[in-house]
Amino acid sequence: MDFKDSHYIKEILEFRLPRFNELPDIDLYMDQVLNIIENALVVFLSENEENIITKSMINNYVKQNVIEKPFKKRYKKFHVAYLIIISILKKVLSISEISKIINNQDYEVEEFYNMFCSELECSLKNIFLDENEYIENKSMEENIHNKILVAATRAFANKVYVQKLIEFNEEQINIVQ
Repeated sequence: MDFKDSHYIKEILEFRLPRFNELPDIDLYMDQVLNIIENALVVFLSENEENIITKSMINNYVKQNVIEKPFKKRYKKFHVAYLIIISILKKVLSISEISKIINNQDYEVEEFYNMFCSELECSLKNIFLDENEYIENKSMEENIHNKILVAATRAFANKVYVQKLIEFNEEQINIVQ
């Protein structure tokens, strides 16, 4: 079997992040936030990882002022959106770099998060499809913040591609044995 025909390609090409308006409108407890993020990003969980995000990670992001402190131990929709972004980008960037991306952008949370979702999906498709099927996301204007967002999502997409190739190769070796 060829990698391009594998379930790894299919699951990435079918991947879609929930948009801001699809995130819960109610305040959430930590366990609910963890569940939402784990379910949304399960496709990126590598074989040697147990969790994409943990309670202590979230607490550290709050302590480091990457995200705002929850209100009475309840997280709002914007917390979930930022935690999804952090959970993805922490695979390729430092928390300090992610904090700068989140805290130095020019958009409202909803618009920024939805742009991130679109750009991530576009980057994944570009990396996992043949080069001649390259898809360009023309919905974003050219400014430094958007260039950073594009570069960050491409870095993540490339990392996922390498991980999936490795998993596919190991699967093929196990079939042969």
